Amino acid sequence: MLKTIKYTIMMLFGMIILFSLLNYLYPLNTARLNKPQSTLIYDRDEHLITVKLSPDGFLRMPIKTQMLTDDIKKIVLGYEDQYFEKHFGVNPLAIVRALWFNVTNQRTIGASTITMQVARMMHHEPRTLKQKLIEIFQAFQLEWNYSKEEILTFYLNNAPYGGNVEGFASASFRYFNLSVSSLSLSQIAYLTSIPKNPNANRPNANHPKKGRKINPIKNRLLTRLYELDVITQKDYQRAMQERIAVKIKNLPHRVPHLSTQIKEQGEIHTTMDMHLQSRVEKLLFKQVNKLKKFAIYNGAALVIDNKSMEILVYVGSHNFDDKKHGGQNDGVKALVSPGSTLKPFVYARALEEGIISPLKKLYDVPLFIEGYKPTNYAKEYLGEVTATEALQFSLNIPAVELDRLLGEKSLYSLLQESNLSSLSKPKAYYGSALSLGGFGISLKDNAERFSMLANGGRFEKATFLKENRTREVTQLLTAQSTYLVSNMLADAPRLNFSSSWEYMEGMPKVAFKTGTSARAKDMLTIGYTPEYTVAVWYGNFSGKASNPYNHTHATGLKVASPTLFKIFKLLEEKKRQTWFKKPQGISTQTICQDAIQINACKAPIKDQLIKEVKLKTPCSAMRAEVLSYLLKNQKIEHFKSLKSHRCYEEWKSYKPLITSPVHNKSYAHNRLLPNELKKTMLECYSFEENSTIYWLIDNEEPIVGESSVPLYRYLTPEKHSISCLDEGAKMQSISIISEEL
Repeated sequence: MLKTIKYTIMMLFGMIILFSLLNYLYPLNTARLNKPQSTLIYDRDEHLITVKLSPDGFLRMPIKTQMLTDDIKKIVLGYEDQYFEKHFGVNPLAIVRALWFNVTNQRTIGASTITMQVARMMHHEPRTLKQKLIEIFQAFQLEWNYSKEEILTFYLNNAPYGGNVEGFASASFRYFNLSVSSLSLSQIAYLTSIPKNPNANRPNANHPKKGRKINPIKNRLLTRLYELDVITQKDYQRAMQERIAVKIKNLPHRVPHLSTQIKEQGEIHTTMDMHLQSRVEKLLFKQVNKLKKFAIYNGAALVIDNKSMEILVYVGSHNFDDKKHGGQNDGVKALVSPGSTLKPFVYARALEEGIISPLKKLYDVPLFIEGYKPTNYAKEYLGEVTATEALQFSLNIPAVELDRLLGEKSLYSLLQESNLSSLSKPKAYYGSALSLGGFGISLKDNAERFSMLANGGRFEKATFLKENRTREVTQLLTAQSTYLVSNMLADAPRLNFSSSWEYMEGMPKVAFKTGTSARAKDMLTIGYTPEYTVAVWYGNFSGKASNPYNHTHATGLKVASPTLFKIFKLLEEKKRQTWFKKPQGISTQTICQDAIQINACKAPIKDQLIKEVKLKTPCSAMRAEVLSYLLKNQKIEHFKSLKSHRCYEEWKSYKPLITSPVHNKSYAHNRLLPNELKKTMLECYSFEENSTIYWLIDNEEPIVGESSVPLYRYLTPEKHSISCLDEGAKMQSISIISEEL
């Protein structure tokens, strides 16, 4: 007897050594059990908003070990493997019973334990004797390396539930629209029965007759479980009386533009506020329907929480399913012309450099820069305006002029410092048009920079992922300049020029800037408070201009601002808005509003300035066009009166300025009129003490004239070269064409 025990121990010990050796030589590979997962996207309140199939096209929603309820365990084990907790991967009695049954009956039964089924799931090979032996060995390996709960989890995550549905949790969601923790006994019983014959037992919305089999299937399984004492009589009776019905719905697909950016598998938790998202989507949908008469078919919107830099609303287009107008394009990511929306950053930098203060005078007069002549949207010039008015009226000339005066501190450098990816060319490539929207930037990138204004000049990228992250913050502007710019922008809606005041009634104080690209291809408005930044865009993904093109209708102010104000009203319901507290480093000082101050100031005024910044206008700010404007409007008596000014020598070096006729322009006259009525006005401004000038027309004899005094001359119908020469031998030349029709 002792010898037999010893022999048995030696046999067991040998088998353990042999198994250990084989386990080492043929390690268990469970990679096939960890298949590609579906992507489950949740909003900030943990509501499931989007489900994306796995890369291989399956609905796979893993059930975690901690999600295994007692009801799931007892029903699955009672049906599939009653001795799961007692065997070590293989049930010898079940194998003997199955062999006897299969020999003595026409139909066959299986003897696979849950562990053996998991081993088979790793291969999906034909059921041969060799493969069966491999599965038995690997069942031992599974039991050796994993806990019972882990093995059961493997089974529940890989069992087939019909069609492209794999896994118990996937079936629970697909067929009942429930999480596994919310399933009733009847529902658990029905789902447990499906893997035995997935295609026959699964519910199918397209085949109602199959749906009628659901309750008989679950009742048969419940009866068996009751007979095996797996469930109590009370539970059995209650479950038998319950009639279950499947609820197969389309998989949720909210925020489609955002979800397409998420490539990861498994659970993704976002910062989206779906209640707010739904309301903003409705606003855009209604507005686009109104705008169709102008051939505007798309819109997009973004809402950022400025404190956390979390994206709350992401509307890529007004209708993702609008294939005719490219609704699947993403208006939040697409590069569009920013129009005038970047001008506040020019003014913020100019405030920091002391070039302007809010009430400092700027000059909206024609400007010529190396062949580039910017004009205002309304094709008019306002002359002398304050910096605040220039920004509020969105005047192009002052913005271009300020950006030029900033030099190395220009808008280009600020955008570079914020790592704007779409700004990929050297500064010279964009030229002075950059500050007027002469390049492409996404709505998200633009909105992030407005959040910088809201955050006291601290720049940070916005995110829609709700996860622990290292926040990279860069200080690009000062708290003082952003505060002053915010106040300049916030007063804009209350001016008479704003036709959107009706939407602002009852609104919190909002700083906002509108933008309209050439031919109204892009119309946008971006606004912010200390709490939120909102960006709205309307246009066409095709790049087609609005039709009819009419600047009184198709502008960022008219088209996008109403939506922005309505969104801020929704945000006010969510959280009461505040306004920015004045930072330290700002003081009220007296500045001089004289066009050019000579001796005592004639127009002193109180203004807010950055304490450590000295207000000093560069001499080059008074370019030739500005000086000629001041002379013409008698803001300056004569040029010699500026002799005591520190900039006089620099201004004296300016070439004479021909203000009429205009370079490269054609002038047409009625050929039937006498020559006396077909004369062209010649006007030139000299910046010499001696106001005498000389007109040189083609190869004719010079004509003596006087600075700023018009001269009228008949020009024959042809191309003419006209020059103005001053007493300092400086000359400006232009070319025009004279025609007679």
